[in-house]
Amino acid sequence: MIKDLVANKAQCASDVEYQFVAQRLIAPDPAINSEPDLFFHRTGLAGYNGSAGNFYAIKDAEIRFDSYFNAFPAYLFNLQPSNHVEVRINAKGKCILEFVLVRQGKSWEYLVHMILDADGTTQTVTLPDVSLEGLVYARFIAIEDLTIHSIDYVVNGPVRNDVKLTGVITTFKRDAAVQKTALRLQHYFDANPDLRNDFNLLVIDNGGDTDSIRFDRGRVIKNKNYGGAGGFTRGLLEASDEGRSTHVLFMDDDAIFFPESLRRTMAILRYSVDPRLAISGSMITQSHKWRLWEASATFNQRCMPIHNGRDLRKFEEVVTTSQTGTFKSRYGGWWYFCFPISCVKSWPFPFFVRGDDVCFSLANDFNIINAPGIVSHQEDFFAKQSPLTVYLDMRYHLVAHLTFPHLELGKKDLKKMMRSYFDRFNDSYHYESAQALILAIEDVMRGERFWEENLDLAQRRSDLSALTVNEKLITPLEFALNETTPHSPKRNRGVWRNLWRKLSLNGHLLPDKFFYTKAVLFPLEMRAQAKGSFRRKKIITFDPSSKTGYICCIDKERYFSNRKEFKSAIGRLVANYNFQLDHYRKNSDSMTTRNAWKSRFKS
Repeated sequence: MIKDLVANKAQCASDVEYQFVAQRLIAPDPAINSEPDLFFHRTGLAGYNGSAGNFYAIKDAEIRFDSYFNAFPAYLFNLQPSNHVEVRINAKGKCILEFVLVRQGKSWEYLVHMILDADGTTQTVTLPDVSLEGLVYARFIAIEDLTIHSIDYVVNGPVRNDVKLTGVITTFKRDAAVQKTALRLQHYFDANPDLRNDFNLLVIDNGGDTDSIRFDRGRVIKNKNYGGAGGFTRGLLEASDEGRSTHVLFMDDDAIFFPESLRRTMAILRYSVDPRLAISGSMITQSHKWRLWEASATFNQRCMPIHNGRDLRKFEEVVTTSQTGTFKSRYGGWWYFCFPISCVKSWPFPFFVRGDDVCFSLANDFNIINAPGIVSHQEDFFAKQSPLTVYLDMRYHLVAHLTFPHLELGKKDLKKMMRSYFDRFNDSYHYESAQALILAIEDVMRGERFWEENLDLAQRRSDLSALTVNEKLITPLEFALNETTPHSPKRNRGVWRNLWRKLSLNGHLLPDKFFYTKAVLFPLEMRAQAKGSFRRKKIITFDPSSKTGYICCIDKERYFSNRKEFKSAIGRLVANYNFQLDHYRKNSDSMTTRNAWKSRFKS
């Protein structure tokens, strides 16, 4: 019988002998992700029967769980010699059963090969006592029709850590999304009672409409609208004050994930030798649920997603993403980020939103990892881009480089970084985004006083809303398709064409006779492409599936006005660089303390 681990302060966790179900099967779910190859691979008549809730293989068919969601990441478990892993299988039918250990860059090991005559009861297979430094998956070849109900990976023996987890969701007027998540969690914990005492949920409602949730181990806390930074910090403060949890898990209110991720998160933490271990959920976009957006990311002048674009339908790609390594300036997105409370030395910077997760990771000594199958499904970042998000992004880029010594660029490179971002928007007719970037520079230069006076960012949100006219998404966006030409990366290439673009300021110095009559049509995920905009009077950015998009036109007067304003702003930043550097190095520490946040919540 699987026993709950009960916290006992007088007894070291490593002395407790018990069994813990570290991983259970995840089945395709159209409400989350139903890409078959992310759950299993097959040869012949095999698959998942959604109406019956089981996997199957007809006689002579094969089903393998060498997949992103169902391979077991044994390499992430710091097991002791007295630990062993067994697999509990509930199936019916006769089959050949194999367990395979897959290691990056090394030969595969066949851990188990046997004939399984399953009668519908749970049978146990113990994996051999070898180093499991890789991914383990199960393979079934049906000798007769086979039905598979469950596959549980169980760790026997002593546990290293007692793990209690508080989940924190910050929300603002997204009650429907929060209730869906809460109900999904309730169903999961009803079916998995062994975890009930190890998890609770806090929903921080930032002045919205969520008053209660449909989860019996959760509660709602009403909070001032200080954005994600304020909401998540309020949750961390509550969990810290209560003193019952060892870890906190930040989750977006619109994040969609399999609740089984919670079991896997706690399992890895229970057997970790590293008290600094933090688990960052990977991200898959809603538009392409087979493609990895990132397995966490690094930051230096820009965010660089790790393993971006990997096709998770291919097991060799999954194996590649499972490589452990050291990444400088790594951070975890707050759509799913679990970390030890004891390692929090620096609390979130009051950004409101955007950049709070980056700077939180950079400021604290977490050892951040990812695990296959622990992933959140999110709206594509490009679908969210606007002058507001440009403003928010540029603020935290500047603050990070002014605050952290290892990211210091110096005057020349900081100016170069900001110039590249500005030119990208201004050259591609995104003049509103270019203006938002200038505003970000101005506000960062105001220092601590600006951040404390704009905790709710109400004025800036209003300002940027009024600024956003041409770049505002419209649904449905109407235009004449025959008056457009699709974007092609092959256009405007070559040395002479690039020189022409540079000397003419991407066409802004050219007379009208040099411009094409047709507008260029960009997909929504390719915003602000200066090269593709060259010699076009109009650019259209559009998503045909949702009929959403916007239209930008060349405006030479606005272009040169923006250049003048940017030159002034960046000139003042460079002139006062040493002062700004000193200011943020000294004041960031005082702005990111527990007491600073307590004062903000009381004011």
